[in-house]
Amino acid sequence: MSPRIGDTLISMVVANNLVRHGIDVTIFSRHLHALRAWFPGFRIEPAPHAAQARSRLERFDVVLHAYQTDVPHDVRDWHPRVWSMDEWPTYRQVKPMVDIQLDLCRHCFGLDALTRDNGLVVPADVGVSGVGNRVIIHPTASDIQKQWLPGRFLKLARRLHGRGYEPSFVVAPREHEEWAWVEAQGFRLVSHESLDDLARWLATARLFVGNDSGLAHLASNVGVPAVSLAMRPRIAVRWAPGWAPGVAVTAPPLMPGRWMREHSWKYLLSVRRVEAAIERLRRRVSEAVLAFDQGGPGDRTTSKTMINAGPMAQTPMTKGRA
Repeated sequence: MSPRIGDTLISMVVANNLVRHGIDVTIFSRHLHALRAWFPGFRIEPAPHAAQARSRLERFDVVLHAYQTDVPHDVRDWHPRVWSMDEWPTYRQVKPMVDIQLDLCRHCFGLDALTRDNGLVVPADVGVSGVGNRVIIHPTASDIQKQWLPGRFLKLARRLHGRGYEPSFVVAPREHEEWAWVEAQGFRLVSHESLDDLARWLATARLFVGNDSGLAHLASNVGVPAVSLAMRPRIAVRWAPGWAPGVAVTAPPLMPGRWMREHSWKYLLSVRRVEAAIERLRRRVSEAVLAFDQGGPGDRTTSKTMINAGPMAQTPMTKGRA
C-alpha cells in the first residue's frame, strides 16, 4: 500500500471488492496496521522493510500497488507480477477516485456486483454521534503548496465560532509546536501519536474542513461530512473525499495554466468562499443540531451502497492470492 493515508484508504475499495469475490488478499500497510481494528475483514500486516521484502512478498501471485513510485525496494527485479494501477489508462481518468477504483474492479479485474465501501467499520466503542457542533480544522498537508494560508484558517475558525460551531484544530505531533499559536487565539489544538486515536477523535466531529490531504479522506471514511480545499479543479474532481457527503472548494479561475493556479490558489481562495461551501454542505446534510438543522441531535452512520456493475471483462481475474 501507499505510504499516504488517503491513497491507501481509496485503494482499499479495490481490495475490498477483490476479497468479496473470493480473492485471497493480504494488505501490507503501516497506516492500515494501525487501523486494523477498523478493517475487521482483512488480513493486514505492517509494511515490510527492505531486508524483509523478498521473504514476505515472493509467495504471492500478484504484488499490487496504486503507484509505480510506491513499489518497494527491488521487487520488480525478482517478482514476475508486480502491477501498478496508475500505469493503466483507467486510473488516469478525470473523475472521482472512488469511481475510478470501481472502474478498475470492473474493467481490469473483471468483477461485478461492486461496492464503494472500502471495508472500514467504525468500532462499536467509538459510536457515530457527533459531539456538540464540533468542527475539526486540519490546516496542514504533506506538501506546503497544498496548504491554505494559516491566517485564513484562523479567520474561518473565528467566523464559524461566531455562528455557533466549536472549531478545533488538528495537526501531526511534529507540527504541534509550529501551530501552538492557535491555542493563544482561544482554539483547541489536538495532536495524536496513534492513528487509531486520531480516527476515533475525527469520528466525534460534525464537520471536517481541511486541505487536500489524507485526513480529509479519513474523516469522510469514518462518516464525517468534509470540506476539502484544492489547488485546481481537476484535483477537486478526482480527490474530493468520496464517502460521507463532501464539497471540494477551489479558488476562482482567474489564473491561466497549471503552474499559476497551483502557486496562486491559496491567495485567491477567500474565507467567504470556504464559508459558502460549508453552507452548501450544511444544506445537504440532515444533521439536526444548531447550524446543521434545528431540532434534536441525530446519529450519523456511514453508508454502504451496492451498485450494479456492467458485464464481466473479457479476461476476469480468477481466484488466487494477491
